[in-house]
Amino acid sequence: MHRDFWEAGIRVFGLYGVDAKGNCECGNPECTAHYKHPRVSNWQHTPQWSEEQIETMELMDSFKTGFGVLVKHLLVIDVDTRNGGVASWERLVNDFPVLERCGLIVNTGSGGGSQHRYYSLPQELALLQHHRDYPGIDMKSTGFVVGPGSMHKSGNRYEIVYGSVDDIDPAPDELLALLARPERHRAEYNGTSIDVT
Repeated sequence: MHRDFWEAGIRVFGLYGVDAKGNCECGNPECTAHYKHPRVSNWQHTPQWSEEQIETMELMDSFKTGFGVLVKHLLVIDVDTRNGGVASWERLVNDFPVLERCGLIVNTGSGGGSQHRYYSLPQELALLQHHRDYPGIDMKSTGFVVGPGSMHKSGNRYEIVYGSVDDIDPAPDELLALLARPERHRAEYNGTSIDVT
């Protein structure tokens, strides 16, 4: 499925799998990023690969167990069951019903209702990644997410449950307003409240 993203102009890169002993193929026995460790060290600067480059990486099995999707001009709502994300998602949709419409929904391999919901952004925006009213949900407009079809350490795969890459809808204005990064905000640091610019 990495090609679907690549053909849509979304940047992708391969992820390490695990070896026969269950260790990350990166070679570091201390690595705990199983199936989430980028094969390239400078993944943040992933280019739009050429056809020849993609074919070479495919021949080298770079995408064998999975791929990362660079979250550039994307907003991916990452609903994490473990941290109360499903209940927060229900609250978020209740507050912003427009979020029901989503062109690409992916179940993550961890199960239990954990999902990635993809939206497009018109440009790179400085957005909050977390909102205190919705714990267990990451609003990713930077970094990367694991793409559909990839392996999860649970043994399951990330799988598309609705839509396709070509169906990704623009992020609703209401959500962008909610996540707009304020010029100043109050944060906790070492037990003290401070104003951060």
